[in-house]
Amino acid sequence: MKKLPLPILFTLFLMMLPSICLSQPTLKVGTLIPYTGRWGDSGRECARGMLDAAKWINQREGISGKKLEIILIDDTSQTAETIAAYRKLNEADRILVLYIYSIETTHALTPHFHHDRIPTFVSSLPSQFANASKYPYIFSINPTPLDLAKIAMNFISDKSGIKVRKPKVIFIGSPDYFGRHFLDETKEYAKKLGIDIGPDIWISDLYSSGDKVSKLIPPLLSTIAAYNPDFAYLCLTSKEATTLLQEVMKTDIKTKWICHMRAFDENLTPFNGVFGAQPISPFGEDVPGMAGIMEAHQKWHPYDSHTLSYVEGWATAQVISRALIKSLPEQGLSREKVRFVLEGFKDLVTGGLTPPLTITSNDHRPSVESRIFIIREGKLSRHTGFISIGR
Repeated sequence: MKKLPLPILFTLFLMMLPSICLSQPTLKVGTLIPYTGRWGDSGRECARGMLDAAKWINQREGISGKKLEIILIDDTSQTAETIAAYRKLNEADRILVLYIYSIETTHALTPHFHHDRIPTFVSSLPSQFANASKYPYIFSINPTPLDLAKIAMNFISDKSGIKVRKPKVIFIGSPDYFGRHFLDETKEYAKKLGIDIGPDIWISDLYSSGDKVSKLIPPLLSTIAAYNPDFAYLCLTSKEATTLLQEVMKTDIKTKWICHMRAFDENLTPFNGVFGAQPISPFGEDVPGMAGIMEAHQKWHPYDSHTLSYVEGWATAQVISRALIKSLPEQGLSREKVRFVLEGFKDLVTGGLTPPLTITSNDHRPSVESRIFIIREGKLSRHTGFISIGR
């Protein structure tokens, strides 16, 4: 057989390069995560966790030999900028999966990503979005705020230690959708458990500083002291929770505090005795899934500190990568295939970073379980095992 001259072989190789590259496409995940504003602190940590997880995956086998690419866009919460960012991810980048951190942006973009049939992970999944018949493209790795609040009520009912009367509980949060959309159903649930519910306390602009905060806090503390609740359920950001608790500790208020997962992270370590309904494993906890995180941490940024939000970002990227791996062998790159794979997850284990995840075509809630943590000696410590409210 006659051999082809080297120049011709080289030319043929160059002609083949596009098809070689296209046969190993980058699998793109678009993200809209705030770096500033109310959710900026936790958003930055979550984004870093996702980027590190993708780097970790790509340095190993990747996604069936393909590279996982996280396309990160700062979510400014400005409507025009948000829509433009979404259109770029959908039309130019042709992402397979979208990730949105804030509830506000999720609400704004829900009609868009459902129209475009993009499987979309959200950091916080309001309970109505878990209805797969109405919202077939929304997913999460976290229980809904409603389920977390119910878990907290279960904990209070079982562990309050109050025998001669009903435990008294108040809810403290922001007056926006995030702070109150789950409250009515939670209160009805709490009353059935034998819990008395006090007046709601709404807080806005607590992430501001200076005189504005100093004027906001005293009336809040007066309301708390007047009702004298046994427990307060706190649904704020961790920075806002820190600001409030700093002022509370200056008073003689004896209320016990139990926080929603967004309020409870490593920023609260100065406040011993504060509880948190937290499904995510704290950074550095001794669970199997933390091994990769700690190895990456030591290798790439050993002098940095991280929070629960970093672990959440890492776990989210890992769950998305598993869905992509299972989507490839049969039908190739397909958004619809990714959705069907996600709806087939049953008891998916993340090495203890989250509860086992089960998603069905009827119920997109990944879990109805969470542990209760407590701040003890300046650390986030497990206070209970997983508490489940059932589906």
